[in-house]
Amino acid sequence: MTQKKKLSDKIETRKVKPSARRKSYAMDLRVHSPASLGYLGIDGIDTAPAMVRLAKVKGLDMIAVTDYYSGEFVDRVSEAAKEMALTVIPGTVIRCRIDDCDDVMLICLFPEGKGKYDIEDFLLELGLEHEDFGNKDYLVEQSLEDILSEVEEKDGIAIPSRMDKTPNRMKVLPKLVEEYGFRVFDLAYSDTKEYFKTQWPKQKFELYSFSNANALAQVGSRQARVKMQMPGFDGLKSLAARESLRS
Repeated sequence: MTQKKKLSDKIETRKVKPSARRKSYAMDLRVHSPASLGYLGIDGIDTAPAMVRLAKVKGLDMIAVTDYYSGEFVDRVSEAAKEMALTVIPGTVIRCRIDDCDDVMLICLFPEGKGKYDIEDFLLELGLEHEDFGNKDYLVEQSLEDILSEVEEKDGIAIPSRMDKTPNRMKVLPKLVEEYGFRVFDLAYSDTKEYFKTQWPKQKFELYSFSNANALAQVGSRQARVKMQMPGFDGLKSLAARESLRS
């Protein structure tokens, strides 16, 4: 009896041991909507449900609605996804400056449950006026440090986006990595991964390429399969935390 009890104790101990296994999620974290300048919808189609259905057809588990300086369409997409196995992350895309590069693009993402007015409050904190919402060419004049403080104060994350698209953007990548601690990037070109390997051979990065969809058919045209220990925004936040914020 004693031997059986000890064996049982050992089995029970193994059963409750926490697992570090991570699950893979397919995602497109830069998707625009009719709230973005130049978005091409399809006449006669309710765009929000169509976006959700297409995301599922493309095999996506998660999308982020990231219009330029706008949260106008977030609530509609979230509502359309309620009956679908699709996580919708509220977000926006902003443009700011580092030194003489005034073309630093950031995807700013926030927890599920946040909506239009939360994103608008964030944009107002950055100095925008209501008439600036949706203006793709707007430049946030606050420093990157202050912008990141605003994002993180609202429990959000920021991901540099397409900073390999031009030489002017490329030249600030070292600062984004070494001074600001970014380890997750949305790339324009897949071969830029070699640049990261060469520049920082001992550093681990998460390098993705999202669709930047500006038309309905483009949703999920480029996506990433990401391994996370938790689903949804909590998993993203753990993955995308800047180096200085990691525990």
